[in-house]
Amino acid sequence: MTQKYRAAPKDDLIWHGLDSMTLLFHRPSGITHMLADPAPAILEVMQDAALTATEIASRLTASFDVDSDVDAENIVVARLEELSGLGLIARVSG
Repeated sequence: MTQKYRAAPKDDLIWHGLDSMTLLFHRPSGITHMLADPAPAILEVMQDAALTATEIASRLTASFDVDSDVDAENIVVARLEELSGLGLIARVSG
């Protein structure tokens, strides 16, 4: 079975852009996180769906100008691990 991920509910997050960073307040934990690209973009493309890293990478490359030399899926996997550790996404059974 392929691992899927789900972003925290939209109502749990308050977004604020700050130059090249995004401040993201997570209501349940009371913590404000400073996120750099591509983490905010990953959360945005996930929306309310449970997705695999491959599906997220595909959505990112369709929505943003991603260099063809970039291994988007490996970058997504690394960011998903970080976002999971912050409690901003959760692993779900597929």
